[in-house]
Amino acid sequence: MNKISLICLLGFTLVGCESLYDDGGIPRIRSQRQVDAYNATVSAENDKLVCTREKPTTSNIRRFVCMTVGQQQRLAETSQRSAEEIRLQ
Repeated sequence: MNKISLICLLGFTLVGCESLYDDGGIPRIRSQRQVDAYNATVSAENDKLVCTREKPTTSNIRRFVCMTVGQQQRLAETSQRSAEEIRLQ
């Protein structure tokens, strides 16, 4: 009985941890084929996904990182503003 309780507790903990990550309504994408399928369902250009394989600074293992076109544009604008602020100081 204790083993069953322990397994259930472990299962509930793993499910609870998974819900901590907000995916922004975008399903987990693991391949370019899935990106193409998702982009076929989206009509707005800003909502289309662009995915790249990136190597984080803390690891040698590459990750498949996806952002919408709109997210990439906002990130670029924010980075540009930050660089200009640093340059002006």
